[in-house]
Amino acid sequence: MEGCHMNKTFLMALLVLAILAAGCTQPAAQPPGNTTASTRGASVMITSFSFEPSTITVPKGATVTWTNQDPVAHTITGADFDSGSIGPGKTYSRTFDRAGTYEYHCTIHPGMKGTVMVQ
Repeated sequence: MEGCHMNKTFLMALLVLAILAAGCTQPAAQPPGNTTASTRGASVMITSFSFEPSTITVPKGATVTWTNQDPVAHTITGADFDSGSIGPGKTYSRTFDRAGTYEYHCTIHPGMKGTVMVQ
């Protein structure tokens, strides 16, 4: 009977270690409104008169694609780029070749703002 108790204790210890190890491998949560792209590209949705996510971090050389899911036109306008009018269902893409912070907005709806952080 004593050997059975030791086996159960051993199995419980293994189970606890497995659960703890699984919890340690989970990715860190991103702050709300901020997304890091782990690939060479990233997507931003234009929805409900906002850019989602509003801040995105991408590696140098990545292409960001904005998709307009609103029923009206928007723009993606920064200091050195401008998409022009993007109608409903349309997209705009831009490749960011230099590290830095790129703020942008919609010229039609100035309250819509976003940031691309290039590392």
